[in-house]
Amino acid sequence: MEILRSLVGDPAAFLETVWRRRARLLHPPAPLATPVTLADVDDVLASGMLRVPYLELVSRGKALDQGEYTSAHHLVDRSFRGYADAAKVMRHVGGGATLLMRNVEHWHSGVAALAGRLGAELNRDVEAFLFVTPPGRNGFGSHRDDADVFVLQLHGSKRWQVHPAPEDGHWRTGFEPEPGPAQLETTVHAGEVLYVPRGAPHSAVGHTDGLSFHLSLTVRQPGTADLRTALTRRFEEGLDLPPLPVDPAELRRTAAELLDHYRKRLAELTPEELCAAVETVPSPKVGAASTEPHRTLADLADLAAAPGD
Repeated sequence: MEILRSLVGDPAAFLETVWRRRARLLHPPAPLATPVTLADVDDVLASGMLRVPYLELVSRGKALDQGEYTSAHHLVDRSFRGYADAAKVMRHVGGGATLLMRNVEHWHSGVAALAGRLGAELNRDVEAFLFVTPPGRNGFGSHRDDADVFVLQLHGSKRWQVHPAPEDGHWRTGFEPEPGPAQLETTVHAGEVLYVPRGAPHSAVGHTDGLSFHLSLTVRQPGTADLRTALTRRFEEGLDLPPLPVDPAELRRTAAELLDHYRKRLAELTPEELCAAVETVPSPKVGAASTEPHRTLADLADLAAAPGD
């Protein structure tokens, strides 16, 4: 629990009293080294290779049209749209828009390693999102996320309002115009961590002291859709039926076999087994350490050609 400890302090106490229950501002005694910097963001934007949907600009709760901050790349005789245009992005951020960067673990090795290690500790898939917000501005109004979120404030500060998490499963993700009284109102400063439970409505405004830059580590939890998918996979196991019955009699036999197969599978399955089937094993992240032998291009620079090449 090394990564979780660096976020919350005492993992056991956090999991027992806070996790999935209530929002909490955390002051880890030995916080993580900054996993990603504003310079890293500048570099990837300047490269011109970051593409929608890895980035989005939002202002006053509305997403800007992609054409306002992207350009096309022309290769041979074709054009490819949706690539980040650094100059356009900076102009909009300077004008008050929030920059959202999705799945940072796909292109930043340090964030990939962090998300992978936290995911392994919690036995869940973890994704990473970056938010760059100008002072006094907010990108999104009050909304619910389908994930538990650790907000790592990396630069500047942000004022948050977090409302109670849902008491049952009858809620939806997205904007929540009437979240009710706030459970937590706080300003998160650089080096601090804010925990937001899954489904808890929340909103944030960049503090007036300068640009706010934070990394959100989102811990995904299984839901009803995952149970349906797992159930469908279980139904399909061992099923061998003619794909195109040739006459009504064969169609009827196929229907009977299908129903018998489903009844048998359903009778054998317990709720515990179905839940176990949707427990997420973290998938490898692009940029994370690989278990396969890895060489760089520098290692291959002096490689002699194989005979016959």
